[in-house]
Amino acid sequence: MKTTYHYVVLRLAVDRMRGEILNVGVALLAGEQPARTVMMATLNKLRAVDSSWNSQRYAAWTENVQAILDANKTATSQIQALHRFGFCERDAVGTFMAASHEEIAEQLARIKSAYVSNRSADEKPKREKRTRLQTALRDQFKKMHVLGNTVDDIAEHLVVSNVPVAGYPDLKSDFVYKNGTYRITQTLDYHVAPDSLHNKLTEACVKSTAAELAMKQYGSNTRRLAVLDIPEEYSDAADAHIDLLLAQGFEVFHFNNPASMDDYLTKAVPTVGATH
Repeated sequence: MKTTYHYVVLRLAVDRMRGEILNVGVALLAGEQPARTVMMATLNKLRAVDSSWNSQRYAAWTENVQAILDANKTATSQIQALHRFGFCERDAVGTFMAASHEEIAEQLARIKSAYVSNRSADEKPKREKRTRLQTALRDQFKKMHVLGNTVDDIAEHLVVSNVPVAGYPDLKSDFVYKNGTYRITQTLDYHVAPDSLHNKLTEACVKSTAAELAMKQYGSNTRRLAVLDIPEEYSDAADAHIDLLLAQGFEVFHFNNPASMDDYLTKAVPTVGATH
């Protein structure tokens, strides 16, 4: 016999001032059965936007939601209470029917895909803008079988591209890898029109700042690597940019120099099991 389940998507206001809200799971309600909190977002997803999140805070937030559910006995009062505290939209109630734990799990997987993982079939993700250099490095990591897809893959010792800096979503690390210590790679592609060359100094400053802020999340022993692709005619103009990166603690590598790139790859993606 199938049971009707109601659910509301649980929302976490990461930063109310900037309007940043994440869908993190659901409250599952089913008649006489106890209501339960089903968390779907990973801790890494939360830390990508707010580095202060840890397992204790994650557990406390979940327990707080569950306490609200336990304190209210009807689905209506539970949803109203969650809405009052900002944990859900009161009118956005979904339903499904299931007769077994397997069917419940299948339905929850669909809900996660649609609302938490942001991979709804009706939702086209924004295409990540990449320079030619970034694409070339992605292809290299892919050939090495170390290219990940999401921020969560960093924990699996995979290289992840375009990683937002916690608390500064407009700032990115071009590539992040962790094996013992974190390694941030920032890139500068100088294949631009001559009248755009002056923008590269600004880009170098922004990427240096992004890496410095990311270190607050990853730790002071984080290695900062910079890969530059500089046409010969721009080499003199780029010298000041390289000096800036070196002064900020970056190790600098040149894409058009095979020996330099071999050195980069051994430092950016060290052998599995290495910690330095």
